Order: sequence, then C-alpha cells, then structure tokens
Amino acid sequence: MYKNIIILLSLFFVFSMKSQISLEGNPNFRDITNTYLVRQGNTTVNIKDVEGSQFLNDEFQYGFIIDIDQNNKAKTFLRYNVYKDVFEIKFDLNSESLKQLERLPKYQYKLNNEKFVLIQDDIINDQHYISGNGYVVELTPPKDVAVLYKRYYKKLYPGRKAQSSYQKDKPPRMKDGVKYIIKFGDEFKIAEDHRKRILDAFPDHKKEIRKYIKDKKFKFRGDDKEIQNQMIQVVRYYNSLVD
Repeated sequence: MYKNIIILLSLFFVFSMKSQISLEGNPNFRDITNTYLVRQGNTTVNIKDVEGSQFLNDEFQYGFIIDIDQNNKAKTFLRYNVYKDVFEIKFDLNSESLKQLERLPKYQYKLNNEKFVLIQDDIINDQHYISGNGYVVELTPPKDVAVLYKRYYKKLYPGRKAQSSYQKDKPPRMKDGVKYIIKFGDEFKIAEDHRKRILDAFPDHKKEIRKYIKDKKFKFRGDDKEIQNQMIQVVRYYNSLVD
C-alpha cells in the first residue's frame, strides 16, 4: 500500500515538473513590469496611493492555464489584474518575476472555480482600456444559442486636493463593478441585471421571458452570487425556448 502511494506521488511530481517546464519554455510568455502603476488620463498614478485594489484578489493563488488548441492545462500561480485586464503569472511564488501570456483566445484561465475566456468585441471596451477584446467569466455552456458571460471591471475615480486647511486630501479610489454580456451567434449584447431592462438584450421571446421573471419573482437584488444565479436561470430559460 505504501509503495503504491509513493509511486502515485512520484508520478504527480513528474507531471507537475513537466507542466512547469512546458510553461516556462512557451514563446508566448513575456515579462511584465510596473504592475503598481496605473494610468489616469494623461498622468500615471502609483497604486499605493489609491484606495481599493486593481486586482480581483491581491494575493497570487493556484490556478490553471488552459491551452484549448493543445487540449491541456498547467497549474501555476495566477493573479487577475482587473483594471488592466491581464493575468499575472508566477512560476515560483517567491520570485519577483512576473509573466503574461499573449492575449489569444486559445488561452483560458481557471481561478477560484471561475473560467475566464477572451472575447473579441468592442463591447468589452472601458474608458481606460480600449482594446477590442477582454476577459470574461463563462457562466453557461459555450455551445448554447445564448451564452452568458460576466465581466469584472474596476473604475478609477480621481483624487482631490483639499481646498482649505479644514479639509483633507481625497485620494484616488478604485470601485468594483460587474456587468453581464450575452452572446447570440457572433453578436454580443449587454444584459442589465434588472427585471425589465434585461429584456432589451434578447432578440425574441421577450413576452415569455417577462412572464418567467415575474413567476420566479426575480428582483436581481441581493449579493453578487444571488444576482448571478438569477441571470443564469433567465439565459437557460431562453435557451430552452429556442432549442
């Protein structure tokens, strides 16, 4: 029994080392720097002077990089910079070296039980980040007629200098946000988490969806998880109508 355990542990170690070597030798990696500097208009702001965080989670966590072309994945340390919309990668948690993979749809990321995929559409653009593509969390199966995504975003509000000795300087601050996007074929639509405005995203079956929302007593209020679950159920219902 103990011999079998040792063999299994050895195989796991070998597999992990192969994944690590494969990652480090990938030509699509590049080094990144200045992760603590953000742009605000024509100026650069040190993130240490900003209230709030530009990251989904400040600490690096174990996650997976998925190469869908090669049908494989590798475990490594990841951190999602929401404001800059990039995944920061560390092969060694104690290293200062930061890596980033080229922004290609073939690369997906699994972090905190959420799968991030790259979609390519101008609907993803933010005021400070205009790229025509961006990372979203895939919430429903990608082969469905309507596919629901969640987009994390961060908005940077400018600071303000005190106008008198009776006031204090107001530092710049980051505010968290989430928006939902539905893909119909090759078209992307913003879906507002609101019991009436969500109907604007759907090309048809609005009457049935309105009744479904009313019957389910969805208010799209509460915590993020509750709202997300209601959005998922509405999109699943729509797919049941068009299948």
